[in-house]
Amino acid sequence: MPSEPILQLRSCLMRAYDKGDVESLAKAANNPKIARWLRNTFPQPYTTDDSKAWVSIATSPSPIRDFAICQPDGSAVIGGIGLKARDDIHYRTMEIGYWLCEDHWHRGIATEAVTAFSDWAFDKFDLLLRLEAEVFEGNVASGRVLEKAGFVFEARQKKAIEKLGTVMDTLTYCKFRQGH
Repeated sequence: MPSEPILQLRSCLMRAYDKGDVESLAKAANNPKIARWLRNTFPQPYTTDDSKAWVSIATSPSPIRDFAICQPDGSAVIGGIGLKARDDIHYRTMEIGYWLCEDHWHRGIATEAVTAFSDWAFDKFDLLLRLEAEVFEGNVASGRVLEKAGFVFEARQKKAIEKLGTVMDTLTYCKFRQGH
């Protein structure tokens, strides 16, 4: 039985992952067009074993910071969204990351999800002042999602990463808690 949604939106809902998500998660995530824009910890190919491992990881921390983006009825995973807490002097900053199944691209789902999830994060984590997202050079669509969700381009880190044998820049987008 899927968990209660943290957000019910027009185009999707977000909820904690559960063991019943293994098949739909593996199906949605197994796409090199998704993996090329994510860190190497996102496997490609994405198998059911990878899906089982991720569900176990995503449901264990407290508080849970990684959520499934699902079809509006919650029946199938179509993407993922989450937060990575920073520490030490950066403890008031979290990194946001997300991905969406290719079948659901260009429908406004990612923009709606990132906008609502950002608001949820600022409401849920009292000390959070800054959300930031790292976009790989060339991922114009993700940059546009972030801009439409209220993030602003902050910086370009030159030759910051190597993905699939190509050295490229990363772009940092950020959004601040209102009133700060």
